Amino acid sequence: MLVNRFAVIKLWPHLKTAEDECTARLKVAAESIGVECIEVDSFARLLYPPHTQLTQQDVDFVLSLHYETPKRYDIFSFVALWNPLEFFYDWGYRRHANHLVTHDDFISCASTGADNHVKRLIATDPMREGPCFRLSHSLSKPVYEPTIGDQKLFYIGINWERVTKKPARFRDLLLLLDKTGQIRIHGPKQFLGVDVWEGYQSYVGPLPFDGVSVVREIHRAGISLVLSSIAHKESELMSSRLFESLAAGAVIICDENPFARRFFGDTLLYIDSSLPAGDAYAQVMGHVAWIKANPGEALDMARRSQEIFREEFMLDKQLQAIYSGLPARKEKLESLYKPASRDAITLLFLMPTFDPGVLERHIESYLAQKNVTVRPVFAMDSHDFELFRDKIEDCLNRLGVPYEVLCLKFVDRYPNGTMKQRRRLGAVISEALEQMEGLAYLCIAAPNEQLFSDHLCSLLRVLEDNESAVAATSYLLYRHQSDGTQFADQNDDADFYRWSSNRPIGFGRCLLRASAFRPDLGVALPYVDSLLLPLLVGAGRVVRSKRCTLILDIQDKFNIERSNVTAVDRERDVLADYLPEVFGHSPSERGVSVKQNGQPVHLAPASLSLQGMDSASRERLVVELAHSVPVPSSLKKFGFGLYRVWLKSRAR
Repeated sequence: MLVNRFAVIKLWPHLKTAEDECTARLKVAAESIGVECIEVDSFARLLYPPHTQLTQQDVDFVLSLHYETPKRYDIFSFVALWNPLEFFYDWGYRRHANHLVTHDDFISCASTGADNHVKRLIATDPMREGPCFRLSHSLSKPVYEPTIGDQKLFYIGINWERVTKKPARFRDLLLLLDKTGQIRIHGPKQFLGVDVWEGYQSYVGPLPFDGVSVVREIHRAGISLVLSSIAHKESELMSSRLFESLAAGAVIICDENPFARRFFGDTLLYIDSSLPAGDAYAQVMGHVAWIKANPGEALDMARRSQEIFREEFMLDKQLQAIYSGLPARKEKLESLYKPASRDAITLLFLMPTFDPGVLERHIESYLAQKNVTVRPVFAMDSHDFELFRDKIEDCLNRLGVPYEVLCLKFVDRYPNGTMKQRRRLGAVISEALEQMEGLAYLCIAAPNEQLFSDHLCSLLRVLEDNESAVAATSYLLYRHQSDGTQFADQNDDADFYRWSSNRPIGFGRCLLRASAFRPDLGVALPYVDSLLLPLLVGAGRVVRSKRCTLILDIQDKFNIERSNVTAVDRERDVLADYLPEVFGHSPSERGVSVKQNGQPVHLAPASLSLQGMDSASRERLVVELAHSVPVPSSLKKFGFGLYRVWLKSRAR
């Protein structure tokens, strides 16, 4: 059932960006088809107090316009394929490419390069499909009658290369045009404290991101200069500039972007921007002279190009097509990860200490699960259950379904009831396994974890498709906060043979096939804590769902308590004794496994230092460390831009 409302993510609340203009136009288009568009942050929370967290009942979908963040919410999510492939390499390819596939579906803007990029990413994932719908950097109104206006060239841009001191893409061409008095240049006067258009006599000033002003000014000028970066041309991807100019009814002078040729043919005038600036300048001025000498033919070109725009690229039409096909599309995608089995999954919710907030989160995780039969079991400390029994049962009785409570001893206590010491989690789980009968599949949800609605069904589907596998894992998000700002970073590496306190394996990310448990598990299980999952998985085959369906808070007490390196090393010895063929004999002998050039490589202890890594590995390590610093994205981009300039200067 559709609620006729969708959300768009605003990533940079304190900056005015091109995405703001796109969002303004989406709101206008949505209103014209009787739908509401609202802005949210990257967690799908309202931007303004009380910052309400949206749910699947509040909106039909969330639309992400950028690859900067992964999906961080349990709502059907589209990501717009609006960025050239080169942009991913600029900011860290693997990290940001992986962000794309955390979303449920992809929206094309008819870019061959962008579409093929995501198709490569999901080529080996039977639970995903390439883009079905199209949504361009377009608009629905205003649309003006074709005109040649003041017969002036209109150009707008950020000229952001001045911020990084890189050569501007069209600097020489624009400087030549600037001297003619035939061009009006718009864009922000300052960007990150730099006067980006200083020295240009034809610079008019900024235009508001209101979805209207840019189109109006293009219409007034009458001729629009639409230039693409090399990255956009290689991906056959157009920016919003083309669509704004089409809506304005202007005569368009465009560079050789294959997208323009493919859809608009001879209704546009073309230049070769790869030529020396003087030659490109001559082509532009030649077209301007032709327009002035042949106003009737020029207007006919503008009319024909606008007719194509009205038929193919009007934003309200594209949005209406999405809404018309949305229920069927959701159903089809859901069928790709819907399991056939109705065997119950035992979902063991851990509560070492009673906390009403944790209990509510566990209940929410249980109620969210779809397309699967779940047996909810709440594992609580016996002492806490007796103290808070009425509150706990009151909450659980509201579920309206059968549930179980396991009263276990999470801590050893003195006779007066105060805590003596925390017990290892493996010892607690060992007792829980003895009490639970008829296990087919087991998922253990920690108190610092939240499961998305497609978590268990997608994991079960993977196990169904891989009968020899003992476990299936999902991708997950590490939640943390710094200076009041929340972050959630994707982790797609479920490596059971490595451990780090800020990159824990997680518990709930794994669905275990209970029949694969070794009968002698009891000789090792009580002696592990952080490395519980590696022991349960053992030497068996583990498969991945490639869906990011769980959030883990790495700053939660539950994770911090299991961050003792010495204790973890002792657990490794337990695993090495129990499964020497998998875990080796000692940490010093095992080394670690890393990825180089996309392939798993085992590093011996001597190569674990920076000196032991090759230059590419050191660079990747530096990039990952830089991305982990909790600072605003705009500052990161600025820093990476300066770094690339320095790197290129060294290479000369």
